[in-house]
Amino acid sequence: MKGRLNTWLLILVAICALSLWFGKDLVRKGTGFSREEPVPTRAETTFAMSAEETPIHLVVLNGTSESGLAREVSLLLGRVGCVAESFGNAPHRDFARSLLVNRRLSDRHAGALARRLGGVRVIREWDGRAGEDAVLVLGADCQSLTEFLDGEGKAQGRWSGQ
Repeated sequence: MKGRLNTWLLILVAICALSLWFGKDLVRKGTGFSREEPVPTRAETTFAMSAEETPIHLVVLNGTSESGLAREVSLLLGRVGCVAESFGNAPHRDFARSLLVNRRLSDRHAGALARRLGGVRVIREWDGRAGEDAVLVLGADCQSLTEFLDGEGKAQGRWSGQ
């Protein structure tokens, strides 16, 4: 019985080693998709994404005392080409203004995203190891952000309340 178990474990280890050996080239070569996003000019008013663009991944943090705000805003972010990876509470609950913490975007793309979010302030805190592209911290001025996102949904015909 013990000899069979050792044989099966050896086979399993060999399969894992082979998959790692042959799979390493896939990791090095990557997927071929670019995270670069064309920046809209000031004359453009729509923020709809084309089929080639990849969404921007955000973490949404609630920096106010209003409960459920991060979840509410995370549901609206798809209207401006973003995906909320997660949401939760900020370290403290007294942010006066909403802000965007840029983790992996170029300064140009972070600025374009800030305009998509209604002109929030951008802080650069580069971390190439982060899973998200940026962190959106919601402040006391968040009502204007949610109104802006609601307006984007209505303008693009995605909002069911039309």
